[in-house]
Amino acid sequence: MHGIDTLERLLARTWPGLEQDHLGDWLLRAGHGWTGRANSALAVGDPGPSREEALDRVAAWYAARGLPPRVHVPLPLSGSDAAGEALLAACAARGWAAGPWTWVMTRDVGAGPADRPGPAASGLELEWDDAPGDDWVSLVRGGSLPEHGRAILAAAPAWYLTVRVDGEPVACGRAAPVEGWVVLSAIEVAPGHRRGGLGALTTEALTARGAAAGASRVALQVEVANKGAVALYRKLGYAEHHRYTYCAG
Repeated sequence: MHGIDTLERLLARTWPGLEQDHLGDWLLRAGHGWTGRANSALAVGDPGPSREEALDRVAAWYAARGLPPRVHVPLPLSGSDAAGEALLAACAARGWAAGPWTWVMTRDVGAGPADRPGPAASGLELEWDDAPGDDWVSLVRGGSLPEHGRAILAAAPAWYLTVRVDGEPVACGRAAPVEGWVVLSAIEVAPGHRRGGLGALTTEALTARGAAAGASRVALQVEVANKGAVALYRKLGYAEHHRYTYCAG
């Protein structure tokens, strides 16, 4: 199994900032404020200077871009991580509040349920593209996707799935390949079509697309508080790999 640092670096390659820089092993990312993943310092490895100096440099780097400082802090599911806990404490001492926790969940591509999700409705169609189309965008984040959001998504190779029922876009998702993994994101089901199996169908279709391209492992990120999504992913064979939070000033 990949370690936390290795997996986090792979995940970062599938959702990069429009501007990136390194502070030792840390990765600084900026993308006009759209999403935490593209606008945070990924704190894995050694930043080089002391912790306090590193945080000073993070603050200055983001201030120069008109953005608040934000540090992406991964931690194991259990047990102690002295460096991670110390980083959380150092951020808190600066007033950089920790946000909700997110789980990174993983599985083998072939480890899904024995009963694969079938068509959730008649008239169902799976439409694939290599860029986010207008119908795909209409389902993501309430249909609000700024141009720099499109640019962030386009900065990494990915497949975009739009699920239609009788021509109407009802679900979507994104699958990004990276070094034997496929990373799923932006899985959404339209409000009027939830609890009908479309979430499972979309997730498994994205996974199958990655497997067909040679991926052997699949990963996704989900907020711990999103109980419905967590339950779905567990049912589909996913298990928690580690957790992370953002500390933002």
